[in-house]
Amino acid sequence: MKVLVIGGTRYFGKRLVHYLINEGHEVWVMSRGQVEDDFGAKVHRLKADRSSKVEMTHALGNLQFDVVVDQVCMNAQQALIATEVFAEKTSFYVMTSTMSVYDWGANLREDEVNPFLYQKKTPKNPMEEYAEGKRSAENVFAGQNSFAWAFARFPIVLGEDDYTLRLHGQVEKVKSGAPIYYPNLNARFSFISSEDAAKSLLWLIHGRREGIYNFASEDTLQLGELVGLIEKTTGKKAHLLSEPSEAAWSPFGIPSDWYLNVEKAKREGFQAKPLNEWLIPLVQKIS
Repeated sequence: MKVLVIGGTRYFGKRLVHYLINEGHEVWVMSRGQVEDDFGAKVHRLKADRSSKVEMTHALGNLQFDVVVDQVCMNAQQALIATEVFAEKTSFYVMTSTMSVYDWGANLREDEVNPFLYQKKTPKNPMEEYAEGKRSAENVFAGQNSFAWAFARFPIVLGEDDYTLRLHGQVEKVKSGAPIYYPNLNARFSFISSEDAAKSLLWLIHGRREGIYNFASEDTLQLGELVGLIEKTTGKKAHLLSEPSEAAWSPFGIPSDWYLNVEKAKREGFQAKPLNEWLIPLVQKIS
């Protein structure tokens, strides 16, 4: 297959590119060229800002692809540019989406947020802006008929290669005694490893599976259990605040349960590793 990965130079997009290379596909990577990669001569590179239709069109020229995987589509405008630029350049488009399209809740299923029924909301903070951007992007892709599409809705993706250092930061705070605030330590959360996030995208590509899919480890974790795991691994007691603090707020700090139902993907043949198989070793490794 001839596959283009937009934003494939870091994190699980980078993992996906390596998987595709190892399988012998013709791989193209589009980025702004600001992050070095380790693909060598095994990929073709395109330089463009995916927010610019002019740059995208110029970079792509007459190229066509069997599949496009978009790791960095963040809003409706970027999605609209993609639908216009790739209208005659691919027949299958995979967009990396997010659990953030759902409101807080437990056992969230794909049909609880229908991109065809999208209603615009006014974001009140950066988290809501991110969620609204992804919902609006899904709506744009779902409403076009130039190519088939799939949305991969992920929770927080964790891995040693996480450039945002979310888990790393929590471990360091516990080790150093820095304060951390969680609004609800009893809240249950979904997670997925960066390895499985990349493998789920590969699974969508191989099966040309259209539609919406939640991907996460099937089991969930109470945030208090996550803190306990870090404490046990580091041998340090977490300095947990009882009152809200913006500076100490955990990136995993949620007010109530927020986790995905992954039965659809599991039923069709994809299952991410259980948390105890990868999260415990990850915490141990970065500690």
